[in-house]
Amino acid sequence: MRHDAAVWERAAEVRDAADGWLRARATDRPIREAVRDAYRDPCVTPSAVWRVLTTGMVTAVVLCTLGAAWIATRPDTAGRLALLLVVFAAACCVVTERLEASPRLARRGAAGATSFWGMLFLLVGLGVLLQDMPQVRGEHAFDAVLLAGAILWAAGCWRWGTPLFAAFSAGSLFLFLARLPLGRVLWVLAGAALAGLAVRRTDAASWAPSHRRAAMILLSTGVVAVYLAINVYSLDAQWLEALWQVAPTRVPPPPGLVALTAVATAVLPIVILAWAWRSRRTFLLDTGIVLFAASLVTLRHYVHLAPPWVVLTASGAVLIAFALGVERALRRSPGGELADFTADPLFSDERRQQVFQTVPVVAAFTPAATAAAPEDEGFAGRGGTFGGGGASEKF
Repeated sequence: MRHDAAVWERAAEVRDAADGWLRARATDRPIREAVRDAYRDPCVTPSAVWRVLTTGMVTAVVLCTLGAAWIATRPDTAGRLALLLVVFAAACCVVTERLEASPRLARRGAAGATSFWGMLFLLVGLGVLLQDMPQVRGEHAFDAVLLAGAILWAAGCWRWGTPLFAAFSAGSLFLFLARLPLGRVLWVLAGAALAGLAVRRTDAASWAPSHRRAAMILLSTGVVAVYLAINVYSLDAQWLEALWQVAPTRVPPPPGLVALTAVATAVLPIVILAWAWRSRRTFLLDTGIVLFAASLVTLRHYVHLAPPWVVLTASGAVLIAFALGVERALRRSPGGELADFTADPLFSDERRQQVFQTVPVVAAFTPAATAAAPEDEGFAGRGGTFGGGGASEKF
């Protein structure tokens, strides 16, 4: 990552924290102004809505330009198409570097769009080139693209600080491992290793804020991968085995392994929740809650206690009651704190609320469909009748 970009990110984090302290009345305005003067941030940061709109517009420009180049060049072979994609990938990467170097353009959303399409064009070009080689089988070409994707997305995350690229890298890696023999075992080992390595970097002061957020994503991804590998329904349905290069013969798993995975499916979410409680990591707590809900759904699949809608409704009611009970206990505790937990909103929650508000605000820009105005039919004669003595006629 560029040194100046990392400095800008750190300054923005400190300034946002000072604003949060002021809103929470933990400090006063002169201190907030002193912090903002000490940590200058030259970057222009539009709202999330405008960043999303900018990303969409840049995406449309990139794709339309690629379509125009394809029409103009008419690549009739796989090699020429791969060359066109690689050229566009290189152009997108160069544009990303120029945008990231400018404080006025680095955070407008355009750099994220160009970097994404640059990585994707490069991977698609590699896949097209390998698919055209007669000595490379289609399965091997797909595996090579997955492995290259894991490396390229990781390099893009490290260079440009896009946390989403970390998720793409981990996803590509686990898809590649799932296609190998003993893929389920490799998922457990790789997921545990990834979580162990990432947890040490989530609070590393030497890493830029975006890199720490990428470490959080990798930690959650590793935990989810381990859970999917040991989930009893995943073993019973052979989800990971279905991704093998050669489709295996479906063999029922041994009863002992089924019992072991059933216990692990119930225990792992509790372990993750306890870990999140002790480490005070909210994102890990969210991951544990999702895994706990998945374990309940898995239990419902094997133990038919009630219809699914009853189970989901009851689970939601229990969670709501539990949240209200915890908040009430925190509010009544001395100082509003209990075991170092508080009911007051965290400063980081404000950023999450802004993200949640992006979708409805963007949707508000879309005008509602207006009903077509009724056409003026003008004069239309309805005719009349005449007759007598029981006879009638229309005219």
